Amino acid sequence: MKTITCSILFLFTGIHSVKSQKASVDNTIIGTWKGTSICQVKNSPCHDEVVVYHITKAQGTDTFSIAANKIVNGKEVEMGIIGFKLDRKNIRLLSTDYNSFWTLNFKGKELDGTLVSGGSLYRIIKLTKQQ
Repeated sequence: MKTITCSILFLFTGIHSVKSQKASVDNTIIGTWKGTSICQVKNSPCHDEVVVYHITKAQGTDTFSIAANKIVNGKEVEMGIIGFKLDRKNIRLLSTDYNSFWTLNFKGKELDGTLVSGGSLYRIIKLTKQQ
């Protein structure tokens, strides 16, 4: 009986630990992020921007949404919503929305990302989590 109780306790602790790790990663990602989105394709319609990304957990496992805004005349202007999947192993969000490939890597309160469009590196994104 003691062995069964210990096994059940160990299993419960392991499940709780996995859930805690997932919640920790989710909490790292969820929130408001502000920084720059810098164009890499010169002579294009692209412009360097100060951006604000509002990241929320979407319905479904490892699914997140980003409300991407740019700052114009000191105010946020909506650009659109982007759906992402979380790569938990590498703590990064990936998306193929808008016929592009988005990669956002998280390290604490820093986010470094890229947008590849038409086979070319289109933007480099660097953001910091806001309080």
